[in-house]
Amino acid sequence: MLRIAICDDDKEFLEKLNLFIKEICLKNHIDFRIDCFNDGLSLIEKYEKYHLIFLDIEMPLIDGISVAESLNQKKSGDDIPYIVFVTGRDNLVFKALKSYPYSFIRKTDLEEDLANCIIKVNNKIQSGNNTITIRSSRNDIVVNVNDIIYLEKQKNYVVYHMKNQEYSVRSNIDQEYEKLKDFGFLRSHIGYVVNNEFVISISSDKIELQDNKYVPISKKFKNVREEYFKWLGDKYV
Repeated sequence: MLRIAICDDDKEFLEKLNLFIKEICLKNHIDFRIDCFNDGLSLIEKYEKYHLIFLDIEMPLIDGISVAESLNQKKSGDDIPYIVFVTGRDNLVFKALKSYPYSFIRKTDLEEDLANCIIKVNNKIQSGNNTITIRSSRNDIVVNVNDIIYLEKQKNYVVYHMKNQEYSVRSNIDQEYEKLKDFGFLRSHIGYVVNNEFVISISSDKIELQDNKYVPISKKFKNVREEYFKWLGDKYV
């Protein structure tokens, strides 16, 4: 069963979103349960292990970004719940990225984006996590691509910087990038590849990742910001 929570202080929009989600799940034969919340405090207090949470950014008492930060502490590094911010203000995107959302849906494009979002998350839940096999220290190691923060070229090796450890692979970064590019990874530099899911902000010369990590942007990859936003916009297409 796909467990879904919706949190929005606009009761009319909350009912509308609830109805849309029900219709999508029924049409696609998805077993589901939906809990609705009018404010972020109620969601935090009554939180259980949801698979998917649709969260309004702008709410009274406590905003959606603060709610997401609290939920991230509760999930303790788990992939779920997938937090999706529902907003009408594009200028809040980078601020919200610091709360590690799964993605964004614009209220103006609700019907178009919502179905793709629900179907993709349900497929993730049903199929499990994506993995690749790398060879490090003469051992074949299966790693979850969701745990890879970035890759760094170091002489004849490529270092996989993971959430909790590092692996050195005797390879070139072009070959390793080929394994990952279809999983939402971005080339920012001849010596670096980043996981889009960990991006916090992008400036003219560097990318900020979660946990105060930074990777450089070279002139060869000057369109990295546009590529990132294209990935963000196409995520559920």
